[in-house]
Amino acid sequence: MTRDTRDDRRSDELLDHEADGIHEFDNALPRWWLYGFYFTIAFAAIYLMNYHVLPRPLYGRAGMVAEYHAELEAASKTAPSGPHTAKESIVLVALTDQSSLEKGRAIFDGPDNTCFSCHRNDLGGLVGPNLTDDKWLHGCTIQDVVTSITTGFPPKGMLPYGIGKPLREEQVLQVASYVLSKRGSMPAAPKPPDEERDKPCK
Repeated sequence: MTRDTRDDRRSDELLDHEADGIHEFDNALPRWWLYGFYFTIAFAAIYLMNYHVLPRPLYGRAGMVAEYHAELEAASKTAPSGPHTAKESIVLVALTDQSSLEKGRAIFDGPDNTCFSCHRNDLGGLVGPNLTDDKWLHGCTIQDVVTSITTGFPPKGMLPYGIGKPLREEQVLQVASYVLSKRGSMPAAPKPPDEERDKPCK
């Protein structure tokens, strides 16, 4: 009994330092806390070996690296190789009915995609190129225009769909058809083509 009392008194001894007037007792940590701490160390080691080191984890599935490579291989077989591939089998035809062209104009001039802010409301070109002449950099077929709208040209400052707000496929076709319908409209003071890069439309 005396020994136990002496041990308890020793465990409550003050350490020889203080911080901001606070003294620290030399108490042992509770055993439940220590056991929990040791358990997390052991769990972390097992987890590391099981998920990141062993080629086939204990639960029988392929390891993370193997799963990653398998997913890459599967994606490479189904993903398109470029922006044009996904639509290669679809032949697009420009819309010519007035209702579709009006819807395309509303999107072009609208506040959500703000195409007009770079190309002007009359498509004569401002920051962006003139869309009414016959010399375009990225092609002027309906497929070319649809691709230009959907992919954008971020290095040039044009995000997909103008400012990045997605459009439905039908809406993209309406905008592209509206743009093509304005070719040859000859707006006032259009932006001149860049003769060194722009190519005649075919």
